Amino acid sequence: MKSLIAKAQEVYAAAGLNCGHGLLPPTGKDAIERIALELSLPIPEELRAVYAVHGGQEYIPPGITGLFGKHRLHSPAEVIENHKIHAENYYVAFDPPPTFPPSGGEDPGYWVPELIPFASWDAYELCIHAMIGEVWEFLPSSGLIRHRASIASVLEEVISAVCAGNAPQLGAMR
Repeated sequence: MKSLIAKAQEVYAAAGLNCGHGLLPPTGKDAIERIALELSLPIPEELRAVYAVHGGQEYIPPGITGLFGKHRLHSPAEVIENHKIHAENYYVAFDPPPTFPPSGGEDPGYWVPELIPFASWDAYELCIHAMIGEVWEFLPSSGLIRHRASIASVLEEVISAVCAGNAPQLGAMR
């Protein structure tokens, strides 16, 4: 993960983008374990690897400014806060609960408590599923709107976009 993050920062800098600005020093294991404790969820190794490189990212005014293109990396405290906000405001107790991941025809407009929000742009949250490691983009007004196999695949997609002369952002909705 360290080399992929470094590559993203190099590509952003070469393109004159500020996506690599404001990155914080690595997060200690205690902060990561606090996420696990507060959310009662395991922390995927891939997210641990990101935090071993950078412990978050300072807020930068709107634009293409996040480590993940438009999406800025959250600190562990922001992860906990955002998860709690989503769980309190967007999770509806279903009987029975909807299947996860949602099928193409299923209404994806719900919060999944096993998602860990690790980056955001405006109201769009990138979340990693605590058990399976897939990355989903959650928008409170629309639910789960985009899906990628991993954090690495998100970085690879935005790196490829910049290398092709495009904005570092995720492609079409699912």
